[in-house]
Formats: sequence, structure tokens, C-alpha cells
Amino acid sequence: MASLNLSLRHLEVFCAVVERGSLSDAAHFLHVSPSGISLALTELERRIGTQLTVRIRGKGVAITPAGHSVYRSAKKAIHAVEEIDTAVAAARGEVAGPLRIGVFTTLSPWVFPAMAEFFATAHPGVSLEVEEEPSSALQAMLLDGELDAAILYENHLVGDVDSQLITPVRLQLALSAEHPLAESEAVSLQSLRDDHAIIFGVRPVSDHVEEVLRDAGLPLRVRWRSRNIETVRALVARNLGYAVIMGRPHGDHSYEGKPIVYRPIAEELPPNALVMATARGTQPTAKVQSLLRFCREELSGLWQR
Repeated sequence: MASLNLSLRHLEVFCAVVERGSLSDAAHFLHVSPSGISLALTELERRIGTQLTVRIRGKGVAITPAGHSVYRSAKKAIHAVEEIDTAVAAARGEVAGPLRIGVFTTLSPWVFPAMAEFFATAHPGVSLEVEEEPSSALQAMLLDGELDAAILYENHLVGDVDSQLITPVRLQLALSAEHPLAESEAVSLQSLRDDHAIIFGVRPVSDHVEEVLRDAGLPLRVRWRSRNIETVRALVARNLGYAVIMGRPHGDHSYEGKPIVYRPIAEELPPNALVMATARGTQPTAKVQSLLRFCREELSGLWQR
């Protein structure tokens, strides 16, 4: 069989086009001109001898069935080269190379800045990339080889992933400072029977919260659902309802500056934890191991206040 004589750059360009959906977005991502992307893509298709994309004016790029197959192989090839770079760096005693991390959307403002600072300081040779997505999307990206690790909640786990415990976590009750129960040491959900709930509308979070409320025997009196956690907190701060949420940001105020109080829930709740997930059976690299050590040492305190 004749060699196709493909370069790593050809594969990187093609993968960027697939993942970004257009030549212009791929060009912006790779810091090259759209014409350069177009030439590289045309040359790749010429060398392979088949059409990988269909370019639709004003609508981006459609990927052919052959293109999807080549994309999967191209990602594996790129990752293999990255693993070689990582192995060489490890042989030199370095933690270096790309590290692709996924973080559940509401967790990212809490945890990713600290991760970025850690790697910039302790391991500057690591090129850190982040994807902020719902848990189901993060796990799909792990299985597709697009992420090295993902930080999410244990009760969000589905499918073929392994997980490592970072720290146990527990749902809390968010109330306005004006709520009659705001000064209580702990609050039974039963005492909120006549109140309205405000639900963070991203699954599986909303499913778990509704299950907790049903198990406590509460009617689902949901006033609003929002996919923005800060909108949920702002509505709570205005005393328009309560929320059952995991996070407690520093400051305990909404974007509008209105105070929010957090109280333990008196009822027993299903156990949960913050975990680091990886694709099942993968051997963690030195970079992933460094990430796990950092998370265990630095992130547990966020849930201890």
C-alpha cells in the first residue's frame, strides 16, 4: 500500500474544522488565515483521495461519512503523538504537554481558576485546556478521547468511566436573608411545604433536586427554572423562593448585592461527592495524577465552610 504522506498539521487542521464547524472558526482557533485552512483541507482530501467535507456557503462545513471515520482516526493519531511528547517529558522528569480538562458548568468558576494557577506555577510546561459542559457531554467527550479528565459530581456519572474521589459534598438550602427560617441552625424540607422552589434547570441536577423534594414528601411547587445558577441565586436573594443547590460561593451575595444564607438540610440525603472521571481502563498520565493530587489537597475546603 502506498504511503499517504500525511502530516500532523493536516490532521490538526481537519480536526479543528470538524470540531469548530466552519473554516473561519477553525482558522481563528489555530491562529491562521481561513485561506490557509482551506488549502490544507483540500490538500488532505487530495492525498487521501476522498471527500471529507462539504463546504456550504453561509452555513459552515458538513462532514461526509468518510470524514467522520477519518476524524476518529485522526484524533487517535494526534493523541498518540501527544503521548509520545508526554513520555519524553516524563523521562526528563518533566510534567508537560497538553492537558484537556472538562468541568461541570457550575463548578468551573470555583475550581478551574485555581487549577490554571497551579499548573502555570508548578508545571508551566503543561498546556491546559478546559471544556465547560453538562456532565453527560463531558462523559461523552471522555469516551471519544477529547478529554483527559473531567471534574463533576459522583451522582452525575453514567456510562463507561472510572472515577476518583476528591471530596464528599452535600446539598444545601439557599434562602433569602429575609426568609423566616434564615436564622435556623438546620432546616427541614417539610417546613418549606408552602414555599416555591427555584430549580437550576440543567440535568441531571434538576432531576436529583426534584427527587430529594419528592422523597421529603414535598409537592413540586416550582416557580421558576433557570439554566444560569446566578439567576437562581438572584431570585432566591429577592425572597421569591428557595433553592436546593450544591455550591456556596464566597461572599454569599447575588450579583445584585443582595444577601443569601445557606443552611444545612435536616433530612438524610443521598451521598454525593466531587470526583475526577477518566475513560475506563485508561492509564493516568503524570499530568492527570498531578491534577488529582491538586484537587484533593486544595478543593475539599470549598465545601467545608
